[in-house]
Amino acid sequence: MHRHTVLFNLKEDANETQVIERLRELAALPTVVAMVLEENIVPISDNSPYKWCLIGDFNDTDAREAYEKHETHVDIIRTTFLPNISGFIMSDINF
Repeated sequence: MHRHTVLFNLKEDANETQVIERLRELAALPTVVAMVLEENIVPISDNSPYKWCLIGDFNDTDAREAYEKHETHVDIIRTTFLPNISGFIMSDINF
């Protein structure tokens, strides 16, 4: 299995509901085994600076790469995610 994790914050002027709804569409992409997108329940602090957490599971690295190239993913990242975030960090692991 391959796990893709993205922690992020939205800009203050972002339409949070609209951005999160668009990101939730990613769960329907063909190579996604499971996806969770939730607000962090740990208060934001120096040790936990991100409000949102997206975790996507894939069968393998090839499936993750296909997800990255999928036209829906590319569109959501370019038109919704990147213009509306104030910061993010990603991590990928195989397990």
